Amino acid sequence: MNRSLAAGLGALALLAAPTAARAHDGADGRIVWSRFTDDTFSTARIVSARPDGNRLRVLSRGADGQQDIDPAPSPRGGRIAFERDSADGVAVMLMGADGSRQHAVDLGCVDPCDSDQVPNWTPDGQHLTFTRVVGPFDQPNGSARSAVLWTATLDGSQVRRLSQPGIDGVYEDYRARFLPDGRTITFIRVRNEPFNSAVFTMDVKTRRVRQLTPWELDADTHDVSSRGVVAFETFGHGPPEGQSGDVATVPVNCGSLAACTARIRYVTHNGAGPTFTANPGWSPDGRRIVFSEWDDTAFADLWTVRPDGSDRRRVTASPLWDFRPSWATPDWSARG
Repeated sequence: MNRSLAAGLGALALLAAPTAARAHDGADGRIVWSRFTDDTFSTARIVSARPDGNRLRVLSRGADGQQDIDPAPSPRGGRIAFERDSADGVAVMLMGADGSRQHAVDLGCVDPCDSDQVPNWTPDGQHLTFTRVVGPFDQPNGSARSAVLWTATLDGSQVRRLSQPGIDGVYEDYRARFLPDGRTITFIRVRNEPFNSAVFTMDVKTRRVRQLTPWELDADTHDVSSRGVVAFETFGHGPPEGQSGDVATVPVNCGSLAACTARIRYVTHNGAGPTFTANPGWSPDGRRIVFSEWDDTAFADLWTVRPDGSDRRRVTASPLWDFRPSWATPDWSARG
């Protein structure tokens, strides 16, 4: 990934699975997302609200010009990991579910390391996953020498590689999401030449990977449900002429790429636009999907929907841009 895009995005033991969620049809918990503070798109903050949009709270704080993106609620409650982009670079951040104890995590990124980005959690809630981008940016299409998944403890120690070996400079891996078994992840793999991306899954112990979506679909920002179904956005790096971006799903257990492609189901049907839908996240019970949607007349708002596309419910109706939502468990919101 080239330097400008990287700045915007962003031997592991088996870990215990998180406590099962108690949500009912997505009614519980809180949705956490990024919101630009005005129409200049220079500053973004992490906010949260109930799934109906009520009880909105602004959680992160920082200087003007800092963009807090990709919030990831911890699986067992009480914390949020997120990425902070600013003129000073990219930082992995942690804070309490109520916005308290906000601080950067020093993961030991020193030259030629360019940045650590897009943090998330392992199922035990005691480790972070993230992508480490290492220069120089001299690979195809200005991509980094390496941009792959790593893990670390919450104090930034015990940094270990998660991605399979031998892919550096050819592929880049982002956005690790653990399945409830604690042994399997889904992630976005970027192909540097030709440039596009797809959803993959990997067995953590063997490092064996499988591709779930075809490269031509350019799948990007995704989430995996407690039931093992991936929701993803299509054409994450820009749609072809005459098409728009949608949210779709694919099961993790679909087998071959051909079998997976045959089992892709569209949640939204935007055709040629002007509506564009992106940034899906699952409710804890796997019964609803939250996403960001916009068109050429309005800024992005959040909606939730059932996986079959029915029962759309609006979360936000704001004059500000709302994006990158995650859905936290009831236990998390109770502690936060």
